[in-house]
Amino acid sequence: MYEVLLLDDEPWALVGIRKVFKWAERGFIVVSETTNPVEAFDVICEQQPDVVFTDIRMPEISGLELMQKTREKGLDTEFIVVSGFAEFSYAQEAIRQGAFDYLLKPLQLESTDALLRKLEKHLGKKQKRLSGKEIEVSVDRIDSDVNENFVKLLNFVNQHYDMQLSLKALSNQYFINYTYCCELFKKVTGKHFSEYITDLRMNRAGDYLTETTLSVNEISEKVGFRDYFYFNKVFKKVKGTTPIQYRNNSRGTK
Repeated sequence: MYEVLLLDDEPWALVGIRKVFKWAERGFIVVSETTNPVEAFDVICEQQPDVVFTDIRMPEISGLELMQKTREKGLDTEFIVVSGFAEFSYAQEAIRQGAFDYLLKPLQLESTDALLRKLEKHLGKKQKRLSGKEIEVSVDRIDSDVNENFVKLLNFVNQHYDMQLSLKALSNQYFINYTYCCELFKKVTGKHFSEYITDLRMNRAGDYLTETTLSVNEISEKVGFRDYFYFNKVFKKVKGTTPIQYRNNSRGTK
């Protein structure tokens, strides 16, 4: 089940959000709900829910600020913005900053069901990537003294590929000899560290290109590239086509 946190400073709005969605039918469960955005941030950090449904304009911390604080913590929680029509421009800004989607109040059953279907599909893909199904990690193949730490290291890389990562720094962080860590990475993943990171970023960029309307420049930043032109160069080298061509091809655009 995918875990959900509900946040709205109006208690009656929380009741409406909880009731209008067919959570269980789509594999979701509401694990927490609150009217306090500060409390919500603590819950996000402690429980790391898969999704946060949040209002935009709230006292102390806005929905946009909450999303930014969560990203700064390195957490990959998805955000769904629920806003009134008067706040539509805020919802658009939230999407630009990386929110998964938005819904306008009052919520309609048709739109909520469509969103859950789309969200379920997206989280399934993400879970598949992060669980290692794209790369089989066999703990039995790793030295028993370091297997647990190496798996933790690899999971960290899978979840934080958009950060500036150094295998030397990571090996120190997870108490693994650097030279041995290099050997483990090649043995377990079949790739050198830099190649593995690049493939992770390009695969995620491909998902953004096909699943969102984010600009190429926005996508390059979301997957860890600060240089737009360098991102284009690497993407074409890995995927054999430019990001724009990749997007157009995925949508059948000539």
